[in-house]
Amino acid sequence: MSEWQISLIFQDDKSNKFWRARCIGNSLEVNFGRIGTQGQSQTKRYDSLEDAANELQKQAREKMKKGYVDGDGGPNEATAAPADAESASAAPAPAQCALTLTMGERRLELRLSVEGNALHTHSTEHYPNPEAAEAAFAQVRAALEADGYRPR
Repeated sequence: MSEWQISLIFQDDKSNKFWRARCIGNSLEVNFGRIGTQGQSQTKRYDSLEDAANELQKQAREKMKKGYVDGDGGPNEATAAPADAESASAAPAPAQCALTLTMGERRLELRLSVEGNALHTHSTEHYPNPEAAEAAFAQVRAALEADGYRPR
């Protein structure tokens, strides 16, 4: 399964919850709930990948307006064995940042985080139209395959 594209948390005196979402094809999958639980999952199918991605961004904006911030409180971290939880609490929090670069009609969003010995990267590049995005996809894929990357 793919990683979550957006992962947010909301914590205050009364709340301790997570919300995360990802697009898989033209479907939007959302997982949400109280930190420390598996939460609930919902999947909704859209007419196109673009429609699903737009809905993902819309819902994320709405959550951020309500006070959610970047962070991962989903079940993978919360369901570790007690010994793991103790060692995880002693470990430093993962380093994270979100960056945006605008170049004319293109916008690049990049999220970086470090957990242990792993650097996680997630990038989304927005183009003025689907044709430009498809052309960029073909160009990047060809360059990566020429460098030795292989499809899974």
